[in-house]
Amino acid sequence: MDNRAWALAGVALAVAAAQSPATTAAEGDHRLTAKFRTFYFNRDKDQGLEDSKALSQALRLDYLSGYAGGLIGFDASLFTVGKLAGDRGEGGTGILQDESDGSQGGYTKFGQAYGKLKLGQSAELRAGRMVLNTPLFNDSDSRSTPSATQAALLAGNWGALDLYGIWSDKASAKTEDDFESYTDNRGNDYEVAVLGGGYGFNNGLSLAAAYGEADNVLSQTYLNASYPLVLGPERELLLDLHHYIGEADGDGALDSVGRGYDSNLTNVAAQLRLGPAKLTLSYQTVDGDGYVVSWDGYNHDDNSYQTWNSVQRLDFDRADEDSWQARFDYAFVSMPGLTFMTRYTRGDNIRTGSGHDGKEWERNVELQYQFQSVEGLSLRWRNSSVRSTETYDSDENRLMLNYSHALL
Repeated sequence: MDNRAWALAGVALAVAAAQSPATTAAEGDHRLTAKFRTFYFNRDKDQGLEDSKALSQALRLDYLSGYAGGLIGFDASLFTVGKLAGDRGEGGTGILQDESDGSQGGYTKFGQAYGKLKLGQSAELRAGRMVLNTPLFNDSDSRSTPSATQAALLAGNWGALDLYGIWSDKASAKTEDDFESYTDNRGNDYEVAVLGGGYGFNNGLSLAAAYGEADNVLSQTYLNASYPLVLGPERELLLDLHHYIGEADGDGALDSVGRGYDSNLTNVAAQLRLGPAKLTLSYQTVDGDGYVVSWDGYNHDDNSYQTWNSVQRLDFDRADEDSWQARFDYAFVSMPGLTFMTRYTRGDNIRTGSGHDGKEWERNVELQYQFQSVEGLSLRWRNSSVRSTETYDSDENRLMLNYSHALL
């Protein structure tokens, strides 16, 4: 069966599942969940570049086991994506795999497959392939399927305190079939180790920190502080700070950074919630080189930022860049499940070969509807316009139909 047939079969199964009652596994039992994502991507590029267009159908099967003897288990996820549409030369969408001849195609892989071991009541050890959601290993799920990391993860929770440690030797970008080793520009493989944690205080203040190092290649530090202030009924002010520090370690043997790489990225934001509406102002600055969030320089580890100014296409993380953002969110009371978001982010003072004269901006609009009559079904539209002196200008639309259904 070819990719198109698999994709159409996936759509048929999604419709059939949507018409049947959902089932919920007993607590501690095995669970199998099917997640369907139909994704349309259209990026209209200027400067004479070919546009990027595609339509894909993704199926993600997540299996979560119980714990044999209350101690050991195994989880796995199958990611498979079929091409519904996508012409040769119009790749670069991130929802389909780009082939060497310029065509686009589907892919299949075990994005997750790991063993898990309970260590007492508060800690767990996992080893294998997994989708991580930590500040310095944050696998992106912005396309058909997420990226993933081959790692060992030791994590524990003791009340308000969370601690974790991660060791990783391979990663897989969103559309890669397999997991690739981290490799420096001399052809040597290396590993990455991260330690992190967080603490939540009774007054709402939460702190988080992480430190990661790839020996003789790169080190990164992450700090976060978040504090909500309750101003009254349905009124709250959230203050949020993110700070990244990146430095070349030793020889800095990474193509995208080099020996002298040194960068700090700071993001501060204030969000005012007034009932169904939210108003956000955010400022971000880069001190030094353009920040590199990837551990390998080749984007096999498809990590993403956790800052407010990392938006649909741009991250506003270029050398010495300063950027501001104004954002508005609204949840429609008259139509439960419908939400709206728009934001405008502008960056300038970008260090270029001729001075600090680079600038760029991105405007985003999003609409999302969570269907009330069908549990697990949602539709999301994302629009962006980008104008930049540092990359090509573009106008982009993404349309995603998501459905999740418990099979066991």
